[in-house]
Amino acid sequence: MRFGPFDADPASGELRRDGQPVPIQDLPFRLLLALLERPHQVVSRAELTQRLWGADTFVDAVSGLNTAVAKLREALDDDAERPTYIETVPKRGYRFVGTIDDAQPQAETRPMPARVPIAKRAATWAAAALVVVAVAAVALYSRSATQPQKRVAVVLFDNETGRPELTSLGQRLTDATVFALTAQPRLAVIGNAVILRTTRPFRDIAAIRDALAADFIVIGQVQSVDGQVLVRTHLIRASDQAHVWVQAFRMTGSEGALQTAVAERVAAAVATHALR
Repeated sequence: MRFGPFDADPASGELRRDGQPVPIQDLPFRLLLALLERPHQVVSRAELTQRLWGADTFVDAVSGLNTAVAKLREALDDDAERPTYIETVPKRGYRFVGTIDDAQPQAETRPMPARVPIAKRAATWAAAALVVVAVAAVALYSRSATQPQKRVAVVLFDNETGRPELTSLGQRLTDATVFALTAQPRLAVIGNAVILRTTRPFRDIAAIRDALAADFIVIGQVQSVDGQVLVRTHLIRASDQAHVWVQAFRMTGSEGALQTAVAERVAAAVATHALR
């Protein structure tokens, strides 16, 4: 699916610009495909949320979709105010406004072998396709039966700096972490439950576990150390409240780089401890 200098390959999940790979996460790429399938038509936020996360994943749909759109625009180097590709339609959804190149290379014409009738060929291809689908379905069912989803709750990152302006940083770190975790289909991610907004002095890990049937809980702290912003992240096994992973991050560059680093490391830790 080609547009401008870009081409998106649904089969490989790759986005390229002038033939060179463009780094993009799975959810923004699937968002792009959803919009490319209906160019110049508004795709509602509800439809995109269902397409990206399905009905069994619990996320903050508003912030999750906003983050996916922001990541997609970043990959396409697109301007939200003057969009070349992704247009926001207020209170409705999003629309792809670029031009898709429908031209396909012309297939080489070769004579049809006389001894193989077209009808027989079609029947053979259809039978082979059915076999492939059947094998894939059995494999998918087997994986689903043996690998049930793990439930991960992401608590709102605490602002412990005493600086009110950093409260919004905690929210954005939380959203980025939820977004990164939802890229893993074997996780059921909960990020918008009221109990996850309980402040640290009154937080009860057992209550979160019981209320949400969570297997793991992610907790983050935004702190100020030696004049620098420090983010501590914890992965807690809900069954015994044990900390199975902790890591600290200093904001030495941009806030966006910090969000990406925190979200990716938390997602990797969850994959290691929850999905092994």
